[in-house]
Amino acid sequence: MQAALEGLTAQSSDEVFDQLVTLLNETDLDRAWISRYAAQRIAETSDPRRLDVLADALGQVHPSAAHDITRALSRVGDPRIAPVLIEHLRHRRPGRFAAAEVLGNLRVTEATGPLIDILRESGAGALPVVEALGKLEALEAAPAIVSLLDHSSPDVRTSALLALNRIGGPLATPAGLKATDDVNPVVRARAFRVLAKHGDHRALGRLAAACDGRHVHTALTGLVRLADDSLAPTLVRVLLTTGERRVRKLAGQILARIDTGHYLPGHDPDPLVRRVIVWVIGQRADPAYMWTLTNALKDEDEDELVRSRAAAALGRITHEKALPLLTEALRDPRPRVRANAATALGQTAPDGLHSLLADALADPHLAVQSAAAALRATAH
Repeated sequence: MQAALEGLTAQSSDEVFDQLVTLLNETDLDRAWISRYAAQRIAETSDPRRLDVLADALGQVHPSAAHDITRALSRVGDPRIAPVLIEHLRHRRPGRFAAAEVLGNLRVTEATGPLIDILRESGAGALPVVEALGKLEALEAAPAIVSLLDHSSPDVRTSALLALNRIGGPLATPAGLKATDDVNPVVRARAFRVLAKHGDHRALGRLAAACDGRHVHTALTGLVRLADDSLAPTLVRVLLTTGERRVRKLAGQILARIDTGHYLPGHDPDPLVRRVIVWVIGQRADPAYMWTLTNALKDEDEDELVRSRAAAALGRITHEKALPLLTEALRDPRPRVRANAATALGQTAPDGLHSLLADALADPHLAVQSAAAALRATAH
C-alpha cells in the first residue's frame, strides 16, 4: 500500500481520486500513515474537489495527516475554502486548531470572531489560534492575548508576545513593559522587540536601560523611532563603548536626529568612532563643531573615511572657514576626500565655483573629475 501511494504521480492520482478520498478518511489509528500519504497525493491532483475534500477532512483525520493537509491548503492559498474552515471553528471540531493555522496563513479576516471565541475558551491550549490572530493583526483580540502573559509556560508567554508584536495597539506598551521583567530570557527578549516596534514614550526609560545589556541592538531600533533628546548621554556612551558596527551605526543615526548638546565628543582614539562622530556632525550641520571638522580634515594621518566625511560635513555647514579648508582638501592624497571636497565646494562657494574646481576637473582620478563635472553642469 505504501509503495503504491508513493508511486502515484499527479496524473495517476487524478485517476484514483475517489479511492484516495476513502483512504484519507481511514479511522484505524494503526494505519494513520495511510491518511497522510492520501492527503499528500490528493493535494497534488487537479480535481476541483480536492480543496473541499481536504478542508472537510481536517476534523476527522489523524493529527499527523492534519499537519500535511494544513501545509497543502496553506500552500495552495485559495480563500474559497475559508467557509468550511470557519465551520470547524464554530462547531469546535477536532481539526479546529489546524483550521485556525490555515485561516491565519490565508489572512481570512472573517475568521477573527470565531478565533477569539476559541481563544477565550481554550486559553493556552490554543497557541495556533494565537498565532493566527497575530497574522490577522486582530486588534480586538489583544485583551485575550495579553491575559496569556500570566501563564506558567514561557512558550505560551512568548507566543502571546509574538502575536502582540504583529497586532500592536494601545495594549502593546504596557504588555511589553510587564514582560521585560519576566524570569525567562526568551520572553524578555521578545518583550523588548514589542517595545522597539510599538512602544510609546512610556518605553523610553526601559529601552534606554537596555542599552547597557544584551538587548542593546533591539533597544536602539526602538529608540530610532522615538528619538528623544534625553537619550543623548546614553547614546554617546553606547557609541564610545560598543564593539558592534550595527550598534554603533544605530547610535549615530539617533544622535543625528536629536539635540546632542555638549555630549558629543570632539575626538576619540578609535577611528571607527570618529567616523560616526563626523557623520553625525554633518547630518546635524552644526557649526559648533567646526573645530572638530577642521582638525579631522587637516590631519593627514587621520583615517581616510573620517577626512572624506569631514569634507562632506563642511559642505552642509555655512561657515567662513569652510571654503579654504575645502579648497585645500582638493589636494588631499586620497581621491575619496578630493571628490567629497569638490562636491562640498558646490554647496558652499557657488560664486567662485569655476576657478575653485579647475584643479578637480583635471584630477587624475575619475571620481574626482565626475564630481567636479557634475557641479559645473549644475552651475550652468
